[in-house]
Amino acid sequence: MIIFWRLLLAHLLSDFTLQFDVVNRLKRQHVWGMLLHCLTHFVVSAAFTWPYLGQVWVRVGPAGITGWWSLALMFALHFGVDELRIYSMKTMGYRDGTVSFLADQFVHFYVLFMISPIAIPDRNFFLAQKWIGIACMLVLVTHFTTVLVYFIEKDLFGKPFPHFDEKYFLIFERVVLWAFFLTSGYWWLLFAAAWIYQIFYVRHKRVIDMSLLNVVLSVALTVTFGLWTRFMYYGFL
Repeated sequence: MIIFWRLLLAHLLSDFTLQFDVVNRLKRQHVWGMLLHCLTHFVVSAAFTWPYLGQVWVRVGPAGITGWWSLALMFALHFGVDELRIYSMKTMGYRDGTVSFLADQFVHFYVLFMISPIAIPDRNFFLAQKWIGIACMLVLVTHFTTVLVYFIEKDLFGKPFPHFDEKYFLIFERVVLWAFFLTSGYWWLLFAAAWIYQIFYVRHKRVIDMSLLNVVLSVALTVTFGLWTRFMYYGFL
């Protein structure tokens, strides 16, 4: 599972944290923008899995596929999946919403699973090297949750992508709440509960404009990823 989790972190960073607005616009406008995005994914993946690239990751019959060829396959499939998504929106009028976003991410995760050397069953499937796992959870809490909530609100209310202040205010709120799950003992539960109350209070006072659905989803996803983080860090909840 070491390689899978490293590839997952590389994907999350490349598809969310490092996919700046300009890159997102370019990949929707021209094939060179898509190549830039996919090349970023390839480079980050190679950097995280560098010690293992010469090893055989997958066997197809008698043939062994090394890490380099696995990443080349990942690059090609990532390019094809993202180009198909954009083509379906531009040519076929397919709506870019929550379903297409989740389907896109599922396919990417599935590709990473298929090219990784994974033993089935593996009791450590949901665990990872601590720093890799924690980094994955941090990206999920910050940028992944921001995009997911955006698509849900867009589908339900037609809301645009959040402005700078709303986006990073909620990222800050989620990161602080998530950090409580890394503390030892049980007192953190009180602080986490107080912080959740504070989030709802800020929304109630209209300090910043955000929907109730946004706050509920942000808290629910942060708690979910926080519990997962705690389990990876301590080995128990």
